[in-house]
Amino acid sequence: MAADFDHTRGETLSPHASEYGIFETLRYPVSIIGKDGLIIYGNKAYHDFFHDGNKDIRLDWEHPFFPEYRKRIAQSYLAALHGVEKHCFAIVNSQSRSHVPVEIYLFPMFREEAVSSILALMIIVEDRLLSFDQSTLSIISEENVQYDNLHLEFSPMPIIRLNEDLKIIKCSLSLQGFLGYSAEEIFDGKTVSFETMFAPDTEKVKKAINSLLSGGYTFHRIGEARISARDNKKKIVNLTMYPIIHDQEITAIEIILEDITKIKELMERINAANLIRLFTDITKGFLHTLNNTISVILSKTQLLLQITEKETVTEGIQMVEESALDIARQVRRIQNFIGSAQDLKEETTEPLVDIIEDAIEFSKMQFKVSNIDNRKNIQIEKKYFSTIQVNTNTRLVREIITSIILKVATSIQSSGVINITLKQNNDLHLAVESGEVPAAGISPAPPAFVNIFSGVDVRQAADILNLKIVEEESPGSYAIKAIFPSRMLVEKEKRESDGIEYRLRDLDIIIVEDEIPLQKILLELFDKMGNRVFICDDGRKAMEEFKKKHYDIVITDYGVPGITGIELSARIKEINEGTITVLLSGWMLDNIKAYKNVVDLFLPKPFKLDDLLKKISKIMSEKKK
Repeated sequence: MAADFDHTRGETLSPHASEYGIFETLRYPVSIIGKDGLIIYGNKAYHDFFHDGNKDIRLDWEHPFFPEYRKRIAQSYLAALHGVEKHCFAIVNSQSRSHVPVEIYLFPMFREEAVSSILALMIIVEDRLLSFDQSTLSIISEENVQYDNLHLEFSPMPIIRLNEDLKIIKCSLSLQGFLGYSAEEIFDGKTVSFETMFAPDTEKVKKAINSLLSGGYTFHRIGEARISARDNKKKIVNLTMYPIIHDQEITAIEIILEDITKIKELMERINAANLIRLFTDITKGFLHTLNNTISVILSKTQLLLQITEKETVTEGIQMVEESALDIARQVRRIQNFIGSAQDLKEETTEPLVDIIEDAIEFSKMQFKVSNIDNRKNIQIEKKYFSTIQVNTNTRLVREIITSIILKVATSIQSSGVINITLKQNNDLHLAVESGEVPAAGISPAPPAFVNIFSGVDVRQAADILNLKIVEEESPGSYAIKAIFPSRMLVEKEKRESDGIEYRLRDLDIIIVEDEIPLQKILLELFDKMGNRVFICDDGRKAMEEFKKKHYDIVITDYGVPGITGIELSARIKEINEGTITVLLSGWMLDNIKAYKNVVDLFLPKPFKLDDLLKKISKIMSEKKK
């Protein structure tokens, strides 16, 4: 029996067998550590564990634990010397050179109200890993299969390890449940392989793995890759790939699979009407007012151009007109994004380049705010190698492309360029890629996957139109590609001639407009052409006037007092189908096509007076045929 020791006086006390005898019955290593760091007692399990032959073991220079854990043990030891019970984890470097993880419990032992020594109890935890930090992983030997596989055994997310030949050499237990294959089926290379597992994204994943094996990147992420499980079940995962390094060489690649299949299924059920809404009803009202104001400016400049002969004055008015048109286009773009959702079955044909340009202009509006608030400088460079048109829900396409641009822009930390490329080879695809411009001596931070619109993924909208969205990420670069289905593409049609214009003269016209400046402009326009014009600002008054005398043309604003412009048009058509009804509005009216039987012509504000005259003229020409 080891003798007790008085640490305060440095002398050996008489051994008390009853004091330490209880520890000899324990199967766990137990020791008593003096204040000077000497092991002054160890039970049989302790000596058997360390094979020390009763040799004194010190905690200062002859340390049985790996260096990564000595600081943690020292901190626990000092706390125990101050009377605090402590617990820590470490890995023992035993005499047999095996690496054994243990939990250490330190209990202060008191004599005359002062700590005289520390009781240390060690529990071997060979069946589980309690500390999952980098220092733990770094000291686990690769030849010790049990500890090398611990993170694969307990990882909740599926993990696979591939060698340089892309053969699966290890996998987590969770992968077996995820794919529905047993470990034997995964490793035999016949039932399931790298190629079959990642089809149809095999080439994309292989390219990323090769870049890691060559040492080009320290990690690589691929968003929403497709995985083939048993019975051809398709699953969607985010992939995080990193190299496994041994003796300063890359020997394998590990891939963590984040299963987002359920999330995708839930997101697909979200109503498409709730996609990408950036503005409030107050903004809608403001844009309506702005539209009316621009309409007055634009109409007045066009009238002035007709009566002005001085060249310098004409040039000035034309500049005002062009500026007003530019503002009108910007307002129209914003209204396209904040109006009510378009029917998914309602398709229109537009040049794809025009749609992309609208999305770019809308994104630039956001960049201006970002430049001020975050001092972020983002430029856009574009290359178009196709002039094809698309027949689809073009409004939703605008939203998708805009959200792609904004999503890519978020990956830029301070300043950079977004490259937008439209190409048509076997299929038509639009690529949006960010390029960071790092400050001198500073490496760009790797971008993160982001959602510009809270809780909404771009794919949620893209899937509605069968657009394929592909995300790729690596340090310093982030790209999204949109691949358009062939059924959406239409060739450019030749424009038909407008034909002979009908002269608008000697007609009875009602103008219903509550914006007084625009009301006066329209009166002046049609009156000078030799027409009889009745002006009012109320829908009911206009209806009463029409009943007194049948008019040839009724031009009405949508939101006039009394009754709406649509209701007024409908009542007029009930009385006389031959009357031409023209509806003007500064609001976005997405369901206007539903009223095509009562509204002959719809013009969103602002509009050109020439367009108004030409379109009315065309309708009257068709009626005369």
